[in-house]
Amino acid sequence: MKTYEQYRSELLSDPDLKYNAFNNPIVNCEYKTYGVRTPVIKKLANSVPLAERDAVLDGFYSDADLTYETVLFAACAACKKGDYEKTHEHLRRIIPMFASWAHVDVTAPCLKWVDKKRFLDDFRYLLDCDGQYERRMYVIFMLSNCMTDELIDFVVDTVKTVRLGEYYVDMAVAWLVCEGLIKHYEKFMPLIENKTFSAFVHNKAIQKARESFRVSEERKALLAALKIKHA
Repeated sequence: MKTYEQYRSELLSDPDLKYNAFNNPIVNCEYKTYGVRTPVIKKLANSVPLAERDAVLDGFYSDADLTYETVLFAACAACKKGDYEKTHEHLRRIIPMFASWAHVDVTAPCLKWVDKKRFLDDFRYLLDCDGQYERRMYVIFMLSNCMTDELIDFVVDTVKTVRLGEYYVDMAVAWLVCEGLIKHYEKFMPLIENKTFSAFVHNKAIQKARESFRVSEERKALLAALKIKHA
């Protein structure tokens, strides 16, 4: 059985300094970064046997020198398919450690296997957190996994309640609304018409939708006319 320390050593043993110089400003992480590419991190996390996951993550929780890569490794390992109760338990501990938008955006799509309604209920508290990465996590989970006919009304109702005012939350909401305009136009267009969000989120969602090849020219023109003009 490999220990967390062995996984950590393997993960950080061969840093790519050139890639790190490129990636560090993009992920904008509060922890040190080593330049390990995301597919490498995910592959190593997926190699952790489900039966050994708890022990490996217990080692992670004792790590006093967290890095961007080790937190992402732990999050991906926590999301391994097979035991939702344990995944829930681990994510409640790991999500507050997130220190980059990329921690969120890599983790959320790994949860396609979970019962979406149960996850939305279990993690609803994230929207009440002060940390922007917690709130972003809930929004990106909806964006990645819940843009379905079954859940779209819940998504529309919920996204209206997200506390805005922080960049990575605002961008997540704008991205979700953009996807909503593309995939569920009739459900999301009233949010634009009624100016439901801040001017930044409103205009960013319109911008993203108008840049998409999946939106018709007619709808792009309608959206352009609804931009909020700043004073």
